[in-house]
Amino acid sequence: MINWYSKEEMGGGFQYNEKDHEKFSYNSLLETKPEEENTMRTCYLVRDCWNDDQIVKLRDYINSIIESRKE
Repeated sequence: MINWYSKEEMGGGFQYNEKDHEKFSYNSLLETKPEEENTMRTCYLVRDCWNDDQIVKLRDYINSIIESRKE
């Protein structure tokens, strides 16, 4: 599935399709659930599911966030 805003591939298994996301301006990060604040799931995904390119992209993104917070 393509993200309605960023137009990046998000994979499958999402509640809304691209048109629904755009129609509802849906953004799940507006209301963060407690389990979404836990980094354990990301650790498992990185270890068990993601390929090297995805991990490098995540690393670069995290590094950019850390650098921007230092400024």
